[in-house]
Amino acid sequence: MIRLSQAQKQIVEAPITGSIQVLASAGSGKTRVLTERVRFILEQTKKEGVIALTFTNKAAEEMQNRLADCDEAEDRAWVATIHSVAQRILEQYGHTIGLPKELHIYERDKDRMEVFVQSLRDDGVDIDEYLNIEDAKEQKSRERNLQKYMDGFSLIKRELLLEEDIEERFPETPSIWKIFQDYQNALLNSGGIDYDDILVYAHKLLLTHEWIADIYRAKYKYLCVDEAQDLNMVQYEFIKAFCGESVKSVMMVGDPDQMIYGFNGSSSEYLCEKFVRDFSASKYELKENYRSTKQVIKVANKLKPKSQKEHEYALEGIVQIESLPDEVEEANWIVNSIKGFIELRQHEEIEGDISFEHMVVIARNRFVFSSLEKALTENSIPYSLRKGERKPEPASFFGKVLDYGIRIKLNPKDWVDGKKLCSLLKLEAPKDWSNASILEEWSKDIASSDLFFPALYSDLLRAINQLDSDDPNIRKLVKTFRKKLGEQAESETDDVKKLELERSIAELDDFASSWTRFKQKGLGDSLQSFRNALALGQLTEDVQPNGLTLSTVHTMKGLEKDIVFIMTMCEGVFPDYRANTKKEIDEERNNAFVAVTRAKRWLYITYPQQRTMPWGDKKLQRESRFIKEIRG
Repeated sequence: MIRLSQAQKQIVEAPITGSIQVLASAGSGKTRVLTERVRFILEQTKKEGVIALTFTNKAAEEMQNRLADCDEAEDRAWVATIHSVAQRILEQYGHTIGLPKELHIYERDKDRMEVFVQSLRDDGVDIDEYLNIEDAKEQKSRERNLQKYMDGFSLIKRELLLEEDIEERFPETPSIWKIFQDYQNALLNSGGIDYDDILVYAHKLLLTHEWIADIYRAKYKYLCVDEAQDLNMVQYEFIKAFCGESVKSVMMVGDPDQMIYGFNGSSSEYLCEKFVRDFSASKYELKENYRSTKQVIKVANKLKPKSQKEHEYALEGIVQIESLPDEVEEANWIVNSIKGFIELRQHEEIEGDISFEHMVVIARNRFVFSSLEKALTENSIPYSLRKGERKPEPASFFGKVLDYGIRIKLNPKDWVDGKKLCSLLKLEAPKDWSNASILEEWSKDIASSDLFFPALYSDLLRAINQLDSDDPNIRKLVKTFRKKLGEQAESETDDVKKLELERSIAELDDFASSWTRFKQKGLGDSLQSFRNALALGQLTEDVQPNGLTLSTVHTMKGLEKDIVFIMTMCEGVFPDYRANTKKEIDEERNNAFVAVTRAKRWLYITYPQQRTMPWGDKKLQRESRFIKEIRG
């Protein structure tokens, strides 16, 4: 076992027969404790398994890597996100509650919107003309109204609302329950579910089919939950349904001060109150920050009094707050500081040579970065914007045909992606979406069309159609079409077409990398399992970008850097202008706490005295209330 503090050791070696709650502040070794607890349970038992639920796929991979030297972990430890565990249950037993055997996940918001719109049409709402309004203001208003319904559906699922709850929660929309049912039926009729449904249906399955739940309970007697402060109702109830009466050993680890997903229904109440009550959990605390310097810890304690304890060997560190005339000067100040650190090269508080990889610039939202990105580009400083785990949609024509084609191959009822593919290929959409040979037919239809490279896309559709869904030869498909694309690019003289082929090859290579990653991680063999892994964000490459990292608070959660800049920390931006209630302001303070505690050594906070609005006006800015608290 790796070296642990006395407080950490007490938690790791606590009796494995009962449940424990661990309130672990930033930098206190939460991941280490969680990992070593899993290792301890495996060493204390002979056959029983442990499930470790993480908030992100990246956190799951990190824990798996830390357990790589534990022989028992490979067979007896299941480390995954809660959605991944629920999805595995649905893949195996979803048919028992009427779900399609080959389950398609509509992970894209636009696809969910299209299914919803179709459900309205099927209900006799004549919205075709309305949807095609060209006026930009009307278009924006219409999309906003439709999005309100989509958000309402997500809320219904996250909070497991019943019909009798709806009238009270949505008094201004009395028909929402019927529309919600139409939406759910439209999803199932097209052979799929949405991302929120994964937990809803898995929860229902475990509650209504005790024998299935018992299969998992017999194998997995122990449960560990990371980032438990961010649980919402459906996640917590899924965990309860999984445990039932027989799984008594549950460890939940989290920090209420870092609860920043309230917009997804998250609440620290599940960790702090309901879990303790429902599982009779013993309570432990970890407050000593082993990561940050004295100055950073001092700032964290200004935002959250007594949340952090200084480690006895903590370095002094630096905290600096800068007020700049405007956002351009703010960006220039940050860029000049970064250049200064690179020129400094070494400092006793930072291990190794100082590089761009030691630094991150954090903002409350991504729109804040525009001035900084311009300044970085002008100064030839490489940078990347940290993104979430979901892969972006393909941009090339080839990439789109490949993506939509595989979706249709797996689920011919998927009229949403089917219509997109028809539109791309300039084909008339069929009235009946149940033809298993539709890709072969479309392949023939486009062979002599006026598309760019019609023969190439005809061959691609045919190749997708001929894939064995249970054991597809993806390597052969990639090799074949990389050669075809390369030959086409060599003979092409049109610059636009050549660029399109170049992007197509890049996206085919990305597709191949995802497949390789899927196989290496042992997530399955079938084409459906591959698609679901993509939908769950399990195949995002762990790229360590060269250069400076730009990140929002939410995408930086769980990570840290030696040097942290928090920019544009003014009222209306950080805290966000939409935060009006005490609960919302408290969550914004949590965001500030998370941002501050990403700093291991030095912290720089900036804000502009005025900003130029998107419409051109200049607006005076006030420093964030959080800066005032930090100044103390």
